[in-house]
Amino acid sequence: MKRALLLLLCLSFAVAGCGSSKKETSSVPIGPVLPAAQTPAEWADRVVNIFLRPINTDLNVVTNFNNPQIRLFIASQNPTTLRIIKKRMSDLKRCSNKLVQIGPPPGDNAKLKRIDEDFHKACDDYEVVADTLQRATPFLASGRTDVMAEGEKMIRDVKDESGRAANTFADAIRTAQNMPVFQRAGLKPSV
Repeated sequence: MKRALLLLLCLSFAVAGCGSSKKETSSVPIGPVLPAAQTPAEWADRVVNIFLRPINTDLNVVTNFNNPQIRLFIASQNPTTLRIIKKRMSDLKRCSNKLVQIGPPPGDNAKLKRIDEDFHKACDDYEVVADTLQRATPFLASGRTDVMAEGEKMIRDVKDESGRAANTFADAIRTAQNMPVFQRAGLKPSV
């Protein structure tokens, strides 16, 4: 059990990127909406600290959801694993709300606008994925092969959304990593 916790915690702190067609974001609260950012640097700092750092942990859970060891922890109803999945997927379902909280980039910088648009597109898909993974987890933990098969089907059904979200998110990150305002905000270029 301690090993399971350690593995999942390590996975959640590692750097990573990664539905049905219905989103349930209307019941997910938006944090305090910030005043419009006055400079690109202020906006980039908000994106890194309010959006990217928290979502990194969420995406680690998405990325590692199909890891055989994690699946074993789910099937064995490991309470720590189940709690982490629920918490991280609940947070990922707030993806778009965090972007609303941050607001659009200031000015007419085309790269910043494209980054913002890509993050919004990725969030639309990640919210579907998060909702599905959260709903599928009890099916996978049921211990009944017929119910577990339904959970597996739910996960397969969001493959397109997951891939599309990961690609769009990665495009936004690549663009941001090459911009000095994001580098100063703490976003490191990929190795």
